[in-house]
Amino acid sequence: MYYVLNVLKLLKVSHCLTVDVQSSSKINKVLIMQSLAIYARLVARAVSGTEAENFLYNSLLRLSTSSSIHNSQSSNRPAISSSPAITRAVHLVTVTSGYSGHDDDEDEKGHLEKKKKSSKIQRTNRSNVFGDDAFFIAKSRIGDFLGVADGVGGWREYGIDPSLFSSSLMEACKSLVDNKLLDLNPLTLKELLSKGYKQLLEDKQCIIGSSTACIVALHKEKSILHTANLGDSGFVVIRKNAIVHRSQEQQHYFNSPFQLAIHPTIKDPNLIADSPDVASVTSFNVEENDFIVIATDGLWDNLPDSTVLEEIKKIAVSLFAFKNLKRRKYHQIMK
Repeated sequence: MYYVLNVLKLLKVSHCLTVDVQSSSKINKVLIMQSLAIYARLVARAVSGTEAENFLYNSLLRLSTSSSIHNSQSSNRPAISSSPAITRAVHLVTVTSGYSGHDDDEDEKGHLEKKKKSSKIQRTNRSNVFGDDAFFIAKSRIGDFLGVADGVGGWREYGIDPSLFSSSLMEACKSLVDNKLLDLNPLTLKELLSKGYKQLLEDKQCIIGSSTACIVALHKEKSILHTANLGDSGFVVIRKNAIVHRSQEQQHYFNSPFQLAIHPTIKDPNLIADSPDVASVTSFNVEENDFIVIATDGLWDNLPDSTVLEEIKKIAVSLFAFKNLKRRKYHQIMK
């Protein structure tokens, strides 16, 4: 899991939950719900306040993180001044979790043979990978960025690690954001996806594979969520326990989503390769305390909206309780 926490003075802070779950027709629904439910005790609200509040917040957070978590580095930039013009700025508080269906001990006919073949493939050992899926989290002066990519598992039949393409695409997008992205508008994410894909096309190592992709970015000053989605990964925006905005999946036909691909040496009429230009883009005004769930189809295909909303509700209750605890501790110190 990843946390991105921005606790700056006089900044209202929004919450973003990203969940990247391995796509599988027989995925373990219980484990997916556990991945969601674990946030209820791990996510904490980052709210505006004094240095004493921030100290208490960070101390309580360290006590709460007892499971397998990757903490992203907090921003080293100085706190923003108290000018009224910036008090409406927002940030994302993010966590990620995933589940790889390839770790299951499948014993049905056909699965053992597939496992034997896949065991010969050298797996990508990257921190941003869950099974065949990958993600990235990046921050810039303008906004906070999140992305997921679902590597197409069929590449295992060619002896290719499906996660290599998805993780390389996400790393390319993150690198572009890290290199001082200058603007964030409704078309920025489609351009980001296109440039990341172009980097893979120009890579001398010839990264073969394909994946779907979904990227969202929060404009900090305008409180606008820009999105770009290609394929059947996607996102939802949850407000007051209701889905108020969501992506639309793109399918050529059943179980054949739109996807970016590179396969120069493989001749197969069934292989799909779409252009980043066909990605669906949206812009949506978000509010403080909105939840954003961005995930691959392993989540959307296996959990109904009602289950996702129920898990998010549990998190919201925990966040409210933590905020009250934080306030009580702060007032005790100030007495």
